[in-house]
Amino acid sequence: MKKVKVLILTVVFLLTMALPAMAQSNSSIYKGSYQSASFYGSEGTVETYVDLSTNFEDKDSYLLTYQSYNYENDESYYGSAVVPAAKAVFDFNKGTAKVSQTVEVFKVDVTCDEEGNCTGDETPAGTKSINLTWAFNPKSYSTSKFTDKNVQIDYDVYLKLSKGTFKDYNNVSVSGTVDGKGTASFEYSGGNVSTGSSFSIIK
Repeated sequence: MKKVKVLILTVVFLLTMALPAMAQSNSSIYKGSYQSASFYGSEGTVETYVDLSTNFEDKDSYLLTYQSYNYENDESYYGSAVVPAAKAVFDFNKGTAKVSQTVEVFKVDVTCDEEGNCTGDETPAGTKSINLTWAFNPKSYSTSKFTDKNVQIDYDVYLKLSKGTFKDYNNVSVSGTVDGKGTASFEYSGGNVSTGSSFSIIK
């Protein structure tokens, strides 16, 4: 059976990326929550990934990202959109997440020189309509924790301590369409829903 490559950004990575901006706001302590729902689908040589997750730059919105890659043609597409919190649904008591949004997409061409230095050029490639609903059992999940100490997160800025607890829900089903293609029509597909909270001290 073909293995589907899942392009999922980890929760720890996303939180770490958000911390430098928090440090610049003169805040040494950060408490926050994280919510994410993702979908991946594979059809032939094309893999598609969609992620709806907490927007750390604006607590009243979510960030919706779209990625696809064609292994045969070596073509990569990427797009993102900010979704107001009122237009995205995360109901962990009922086991539901939902989003309906259009994303502007760009074709990404990466070129590298002999020394391995790479640059990327983006070309507008239209829009993709995302209409997805995630369903899961709110009582069925696995829990994970992490702890980071003395990690450099920006120039002369260090993470003194960071702790987080996360829940990854089991048996997640995804329905709807990605660019007009139904989730059930992908050769291979799946989804993930997670939530969590973290506490960080920056020095």
